Amino acid sequence: MKEIVVFGAGALSLGFLAPELSKDYQITLVDRDCQGNFLDYLNREHRYRINLSFPTPRVIMINNISGLNLDNPEQRNQIIHKISRVPLIFTAVGLSNLKSVAFILAQGIKRGLSRAKNNLFILCCENGWQVERVMENHLRECIPDLSSWVHLGGPVMGRMCRCDKEAKKRGRFQPVADNFDWAVVAEPWYGIPVMKSGVSGENELFFGRAFQLKEPKEFAALRKMKLLLHNGTHALLSYLGYPRGYSYFYQLIREKELLGLVDEMIHNEIIPALLNSYGDVLGESEINNYAVNVLRRILCPVFRDSLGRGIRGSLEKLKPEERLISGAKFIVSAGYLPQVYCLIIATAIKINQNQGKLSGSLEHILLDHCQLHPDQDKKIIELIKEMGG
Repeated sequence: MKEIVVFGAGALSLGFLAPELSKDYQITLVDRDCQGNFLDYLNREHRYRINLSFPTPRVIMINNISGLNLDNPEQRNQIIHKISRVPLIFTAVGLSNLKSVAFILAQGIKRGLSRAKNNLFILCCENGWQVERVMENHLRECIPDLSSWVHLGGPVMGRMCRCDKEAKKRGRFQPVADNFDWAVVAEPWYGIPVMKSGVSGENELFFGRAFQLKEPKEFAALRKMKLLLHNGTHALLSYLGYPRGYSYFYQLIREKELLGLVDEMIHNEIIPALLNSYGDVLGESEINNYAVNVLRRILCPVFRDSLGRGIRGSLEKLKPEERLISGAKFIVSAGYLPQVYCLIIATAIKINQNQGKLSGSLEHILLDHCQLHPDQDKKIIELIKEMGG
């Protein structure tokens, strides 16, 4: 069984990557002291539990897993050694942590220069339009002449996952192991689409059952569909639902006005933009079915996703390479007005202003933090101002 490395031992890695990949690979999870006890447990037992949430909770055991702690000097050296020889690495650490991970990856890549034709695939699972480019830029800061056998990609991560910190206390879900209080909860959603051109030829044999190899345009379409329909809907419900005093997404089923905004955004802005740009590789029925399923999944009472989790990281999501600004630009480029989509941006800005994380005029925030261009992005700026008023 081939060995792979996954950076991050959070909800996405534990709830999606490891369950999907452990049937074909021996997985080493890498994290820091905050997950030190859990990483030690994995090294003893090589397994943990997750809860699949729909239609009723079902517990499954994940095997073929171990862990290493970046803050332990001896284990840090083991991590660098593994990087130098494994063929596949995932990152699921959030955009703000990619630079520090790139520094570690660069050390392993330098140590593995003798591997010659043995390819290394680094798949970045953070949400964003082209996260692999961000990672490549960080790597090139450490290795200007990055080897041609290092390939970077960004798979489409479709499954919703979360960590329930009080699982044992509430008794709703089973914890990751008997001596822990927290649980991993994930929806049943399968498959990891990757771009076929990045793994063509003999490398295709290496990619296991979880992977779905897609042609470049279809892959780009699936990525945008996920980020716009899934992440866009999640953000709209989070940012507008949380200030209304709700705690969980499923409670928003009673908010007809809010659900009407979701419907307007999906059918008047996102779906037309997707069909305009990708109608040759995505059918209208496929996109519509995805949109219906996304809303059903987000509002699922068994998964019990919290609105508090939904608004976390909203400042990061306002950056130019992230889903909100890039999403609005995509809709405009396809010939449509992102009115409701810009309401998400305006509300995210207000949330961060109220939390003291953003200051200055709205104009300053849009030009400085969001890096919108006063001429090229004039329409988006006008819409955000209108929606923020």
